[in-house]
Amino acid sequence: MFNKNNMLGKLLFSILLTSAANQVSAAPDPNFHIYLMFGQSNMEGAAPIENQDRVTNPRVKVMADLNCGNLGRTYGNWYVASPPLNRCYSGLGPGDYFGKTMADGMPSSVTIGLVPAAVSGTPIELYQKSAPIGRNNQNIPTQFNGGYAWLLDMAKKAQQAGVIKGIIFHQGESDTSDPNWKNQVKEIVTDLRRDLGIGDVPFLAGELLYADYGSCCHWHNTEVRKLPGLISNAHVVSAMGLPGMDVYHFTTASYRELGRRYAQIMLDKIDRNSVVSSISSSSARSSSSSSSIRSSISVSSRTSSSVTTSRSASSSSRATSTGKCVYTITNDWGNGFTASIKITNSSATAINGWSVSWNYTNATRVTNLWNGVVVGSNPYTATHMDWNKTIQPGQSVEFGFQGTKPNGTAVIPAVSGTVCN
Repeated sequence: MFNKNNMLGKLLFSILLTSAANQVSAAPDPNFHIYLMFGQSNMEGAAPIENQDRVTNPRVKVMADLNCGNLGRTYGNWYVASPPLNRCYSGLGPGDYFGKTMADGMPSSVTIGLVPAAVSGTPIELYQKSAPIGRNNQNIPTQFNGGYAWLLDMAKKAQQAGVIKGIIFHQGESDTSDPNWKNQVKEIVTDLRRDLGIGDVPFLAGELLYADYGSCCHWHNTEVRKLPGLISNAHVVSAMGLPGMDVYHFTTASYRELGRRYAQIMLDKIDRNSVVSSISSSSARSSSSSSSIRSSISVSSRTSSSVTTSRSASSSSRATSTGKCVYTITNDWGNGFTASIKITNSSATAINGWSVSWNYTNATRVTNLWNGVVVGSNPYTATHMDWNKTIQPGQSVEFGFQGTKPNGTAVIPAVSGTVCN
């Protein structure tokens, strides 16, 4: 006999079961790692996209920041990442190879999600929460009065799918040498971290094109390098040795390398313990993160190309020396200093991998190091990263660091190593 009550009960049970299943499927995936990307044209992407750049990785996704009919993308939706990542008609930027390198450096259970919000030519005020310049006549979705609201909306959509693990940033050409810029950046990062509830996730800021390549704005790197002193868990990504295609923008090859540098630092800084996988990270990490043997010293990326006053000292030689190592004080104040070590290959053959050591005889200590991997704590030993491993005859590589010291003149220790003369 047909039982209406029984059928109604089954229907209600089915609805409840479906609802519960939907709630489970809607939970953020802890293995979907989200990275926010914002800034101006160098983050948006300005270089020609070549065929090799169109090779995609299904484990790297991008959220559409606009409705882009030419790309078949709708705002707020996820797609397999392929350049342009930012907006509809941009070029290659650092985000492309940042995403690919992050995927290569994580277990196969992890998917990388990129959330872009970069606008060519914009001053930093576009991204302040108060929107002091409003939309600034920029092509961002009409429902947002400024860049902060735009980025925040996408970030919250992203949190419905995964977990925000870090922020990458490249901006400053429109604010060159403005001493207040660094404070505005700090305000933006503080607001984002608080409004998204993401804690002290890593914040990586890239340097601008260097003076060696006719840059318009290399002076601003002085301000970029101050960010780690103002923002917790902030790090600088070096642009050393990366050519430009004009006075503002990097070349296609430079963007690839810059993206890898962002990723190499991020791989070292993120909390990989949150990966939900039975796969051993040691068997899944790629060579891009092989330099993750670290002490508690944090790694950022600044250089000393604009040294105006310095003191140098060469180390004593070893039997198999192939070059020269010069220790230079690049800045000296109160109880702090920055310095660099430049390694020059003076032999007739390429140096394939390098390691140098130094020791302080007083209370001087290193707190941050960039463009290298450091182990130990007085004595210190720095070794190469993947991108600066090889030094051709007559060429040099340089890494830098920041430290603390007793008041007075910073000491210059001897530098030793098989690459030193």
